[in-house]
Amino acid sequence: MFKTKSGRNISYFGNEYTKEIHRKNENNCKIKTIDELFEILLDVWCRETAYPSCQKEYDEENDPTYGQCAITATLVYDMFGGTIHKIRVSGGSTHYFNKINEHYIDLTSDQFDLYDIYVDYSNNELVKREYCGKNTDTLKRYKLLVQAIDSKVNKEKI
Repeated sequence: MFKTKSGRNISYFGNEYTKEIHRKNENNCKIKTIDELFEILLDVWCRETAYPSCQKEYDEENDPTYGQCAITATLVYDMFGGTIHKIRVSGGSTHYFNKINEHYIDLTSDQFDLYDIYVDYSNNELVKREYCGKNTDTLKRYKLLVQAIDSKVNKEKI
């Protein structure tokens, strides 16, 4: 189990399937597992990496996954492979997550779990990697997240 900066227990959807998932090209990389990545993300997700409409009410201490889905799903894809998927959730917003080894993995699922919002992963759409980097703001936030992770792991190759 992981903890937020406020000390609240937190986990992610699909964590029971990640033991067998390892990093593509893991030579000289400090982050080798999704659990290691998630632990670092809990420290580096911030208001500036959140989706713009989420930034005003972003709570880094207690709800770090809020508004981080697109850049996180892209990062997981870049590091661990698989595919990127999207769905519409309650309220009409779009949510991104991954599928690796036939299992859905959603490192930002806690933003829904925390408020008891049901997420149905079954009716989803496959998204190409290029689509996730097409939006200028998303690309900027993705690069900021990668830089923050790089700094966190002491400038080692992520």
